[in-house]
Amino acid sequence: MNATETLPENEYALIREIAKSPTATQRELSQTTGFSLGMTNLMIKRLVRKGSIKVRQLDWKRTQYLLTPKGVLEKAVKSYRYGLYTIRIFKQIRDNIRTVLRHELKSGRRDFTVVAQDELLDIVRESITEPGIKTARLTYRRSFAELGAAERFVLAATLEAVPSDGREVITLVDFDDIDFRIR
Repeated sequence: MNATETLPENEYALIREIAKSPTATQRELSQTTGFSLGMTNLMIKRLVRKGSIKVRQLDWKRTQYLLTPKGVLEKAVKSYRYGLYTIRIFKQIRDNIRTVLRHELKSGRRDFTVVAQDELLDIVRESITEPGIKTARLTYRRSFAELGAAERFVLAATLEAVPSDGREVITLVDFDDIDFRIR
């Protein structure tokens, strides 16, 4: 596989499922990936043609799908790239929250509301360990819907759309621009 080639998302999803359950039927693969049965069949044929998987007939009724060395490599490369992307997103959030908090603390603001979910919320919490930032008082919300009327200044690390309700919202992460930084 050429280093610049990338496995399409739908094929990657199918390869991941095949790696988990090599004897799964096309119907089962279709259900676990969320693709139609026809699309699953088409992608299996495409992956066979590309040399990413092999199909082996176990008996008259059962089929086994096996990742070839090329398929294993494609899956590994895609997984590695996802890992790197995730690490860069986490660093982006950490750097941006520290920059915003330092700036806002200098201007006198002490109370902040953060909208973030799951692991992103954990990253935000871990980002405020610097001595100068520890004086900030943060309130955490998992969605914009949880915000109280008095929470007018919001830091957001979420995929949720920012509401246009007059609040001042600073977005801490841009999932489409890995190099996004607040200056």
